[in-house]
Amino acid sequence: MPACDIAPSDTEQAGLRPIYMAKEQASQISAGPARPLRNTGKIYAKDSLIFVNELYQGIHVINNRNPSQPKTLAFIRIPGNVDLAIKGTILYADNYRDLISLDISDLTNIRVVNRVTDALPQGTQNYPNEFGVYFECADLAKGVVVGWEKATLKNPKCRR
Repeated sequence: MPACDIAPSDTEQAGLRPIYMAKEQASQISAGPARPLRNTGKIYAKDSLIFVNELYQGIHVINNRNPSQPKTLAFIRIPGNVDLAIKGTILYADNYRDLISLDISDLTNIRVVNRVTDALPQGTQNYPNEFGVYFECADLAKGVVVGWEKATLKNPKCRR
């Protein structure tokens, strides 16, 4: 859990600021064309495919039949996503506080087959994955936290 260290008043500190999204918008999952990998997280290999988490954004799908020339096939947009697992043709992922199940048997038609609302602890997305950083404390009145961005913070009150 984060500590609430209060920085000296009237100071600016490099840190992280939450990215908010309306809950309805954050619940919208979609598959689209491949895009560049930028801020990657966990990796999951399944058969000849590799699934790479793009922190807080979603999951890249990569064809690895030829490991010397992997080819990015698609990107599954899942706001707030940091984790994934696969069993059979079902991909399990976090979508801010919800646990979603996606049918990936047809990569051109990825679809949500189940959603468990509020399955994950409330605090999970309310502070960044990074340690040793100041951050702007989350304000849930602004929406759900679906990511974090680097920012210069004035008098940050939270640190992890």
